[in-house]
Amino acid sequence: MHPVLWELVERGGGLVTRTVAGQVVPEWTLRRACRAGELVRVLPEVYAAVHLLAPPSRPDTPAVSRLDPGAGRPWPGPGAVEHSAT
Repeated sequence: MHPVLWELVERGGGLVTRTVAGQVVPEWTLRRACRAGELVRVLPEVYAAVHLLAPPSRPDTPAVSRLDPGAGRPWPGPGAVEHSAT
């Protein structure tokens, strides 16, 4: 996968939208990642990293219903500090 596209996917918690990707990488990078099986469209204009999908229980199971519940939680970035209430 294109390194900039991968960074966007990571920062998006495993998800990326066509709009965001189109702002920083050429359109073909998204298509190539899908053809290579690295990303899958889960909703119109929304793509997920394949490793976040559970295996389908049936062949017609929609990809969005197989998404990891933690998908889409943004990456806090380097140096992020977790705060806890004390």
